[in-house]
Amino acid sequence: MRPSVPNSIARRRDELTRAGLELTDLTDTNPTRHGLSNHAIAEIMARHAVRASRYEPSPRGPWPARAALAERFGGDPDDYWLTASTSEAYGWLFTLLADPGDAVAVPQPGYPLIEPLARMHCLSTVAYGSYYVHPSGWELDREALENMLSGRGQTGRFQFADKRDGSSPRTKGTDPAPSGPLRAVVVVNPNNPTGAYADSALLDVATEHGLPLIADEVFFPFQLAPPPEPARRLSGSGETVTFGLDGLSKLLAAPQLKLGWIRLSGPGTATNEVGRALDEIADTYLSVNTAVALALPDLLGLADASVARITARLTNNLSVAKRVLEPLRIRTVYGGWMMLVDVPPLMDADDLCLALMERAGLFVHPGYFYDLPDATLAVSLLPEGPVFEESCVRLAAAIAVFSGD
Repeated sequence: MRPSVPNSIARRRDELTRAGLELTDLTDTNPTRHGLSNHAIAEIMARHAVRASRYEPSPRGPWPARAALAERFGGDPDDYWLTASTSEAYGWLFTLLADPGDAVAVPQPGYPLIEPLARMHCLSTVAYGSYYVHPSGWELDREALENMLSGRGQTGRFQFADKRDGSSPRTKGTDPAPSGPLRAVVVVNPNNPTGAYADSALLDVATEHGLPLIADEVFFPFQLAPPPEPARRLSGSGETVTFGLDGLSKLLAAPQLKLGWIRLSGPGTATNEVGRALDEIADTYLSVNTAVALALPDLLGLADASVARITARLTNNLSVAKRVLEPLRIRTVYGGWMMLVDVPPLMDADDLCLALMERAGLFVHPGYFYDLPDATLAVSLLPEGPVFEESCVRLAAAIAVFSGD
């Protein structure tokens, strides 16, 4: 796999930073840089440091940690596997479900993480889309999804990819028409960056086609407005084999703890077989830090307050943006940490981002980073209130100047 080459926006950002220009990063969703960390985390970790000196590896993670997850999120402790991150969880599941050359279905628009993870496992991706209707929000293009699945060589009913064919890994490109069978459907609930909660039809379609569902729900608790269809976790679904992904990175605004988890659910016979295979993969890595795993029951006690604090920041910033950025259109967002701002098609998307850096000191991502229109900017809702409002003022002023207003 060839290393990626920085694009013109990233290169110019580095040049301006080295030249001493202080840029405000309106894409930054690292909560540790926005005053959202909880000092109680360090105290809890210190209390568990002594116990962590004894190493007793378990493929799924310590039972007390999994019991605490089951108590909070449902299911049984044996339904959970601890991982170092949701990114690692994706890797385990791609290894579990697919062979080199196979494909997974991914949401479009979407955050550009799943595709490179798939390529690292020599898999390709095929996109299923949603379309935006203002002001109601995003709707799954179910007909297109059905047509795409019907035309793919998917497995039919759920089964493991054959790992015995001796095929060697090969680097995959970004071919939109992958040659191998479709092995799983990925959904981010709510989607990042659109903020749309998953349509229940997605679960129906995956079940109908016998495909396992990988449901990334790290943003689920951060609801900013009631969606048209009540938000529902897909983790714990019994209709098809479902892998629910979550972790402390978003739940506690603590990505540095490096702890995520997989929750397995679905028809009993299939999940028993999947569980044994997942045990083998987890036992090969044993990547979870002992101290944070032992501390998890106490750490989860901070979750409700953490979610409330972060959600208050998100909703306040979203309200400020709607006021300050008017008449620019902010696309309806129901959950998550991002908002999408439509701007006039003043210039090429890259040129607009470069101009905002050079003339307004603002770093933003163009829409095409997320398979959105070029004249859409993806903006983080996490910055502290005064910083965020001042940045929105600068953004509105810059767009007005570029428009000749």
